[in-house]
Amino acid sequence: MSNNNKLFIFLFISLAVAVVAYLALENIFVSIGILALYLVTTILLLLPKFKKYDIVKNRYHECYHFVNNFIITLSIKKSISGALETTVGSMNSEFADMFNGLENMSENEKLDYLATYFEFYDYSLFLQIVYIWQEEGGDIISMSKYLISNIRHNEEYLTKTESISKRKYVEIGILWAISLSIIVVLRFALSEFYEKVKGQILYVASISIILAFALLTIFLLVQKGTSLNLKGKSNHEKVA
Repeated sequence: MSNNNKLFIFLFISLAVAVVAYLALENIFVSIGILALYLVTTILLLLPKFKKYDIVKNRYHECYHFVNNFIITLSIKKSISGALETTVGSMNSEFADMFNGLENMSENEKLDYLATYFEFYDYSLFLQIVYIWQEEGGDIISMSKYLISNIRHNEEYLTKTESISKRKYVEIGILWAISLSIIVVLRFALSEFYEKVKGQILYVASISIILAFALLTIFLLVQKGTSLNLKGKSNHEKVA
């Protein structure tokens, strides 16, 4: 899902909650305050989390593709330059444009530079294996068995966690939609009671707390859904 689509969804949620607040309280100032709280949280906290998550996720997909293709090609061509040329040719245009800017570097310098692009422990391990192969020779496929197994495991992990997160977003969204609908239904079903309490501070505070708690639930859900257990350059460092 694109960032624009995420923004549209959160704008819709913010407006929907603000409408619920107004229907439940008939207080335009509280409704505007709720709307502002949701919009600020979306812009300053939620969207940046999604953006970072998308960058790390897509970058690891690229890393997986690069490392896997490079090792397979190197096993066939027995040449770093040949493996680089073939592998870069299979990458997306954005990566190719970035890599083409490294034309004045040697092959090893290019591989080293890519460690700033692929900031993952798996890529650091990949470099170590390639340099050992350069010095000592051997079967690069056999030397990379652990690495290939690990990056495939991480690739499956990314796919699985994304699927679980999407399901949780839908489930929690439905639960809160039902809860907010109940608030609106009760407001009209118990209209006489509503007329007695709508101006009371306790009632206004209660509805406001419920709507704020809904936002907290969204934030915690997004925080959990965008947290990735991928190792960074150091084996003890997390990327996101």
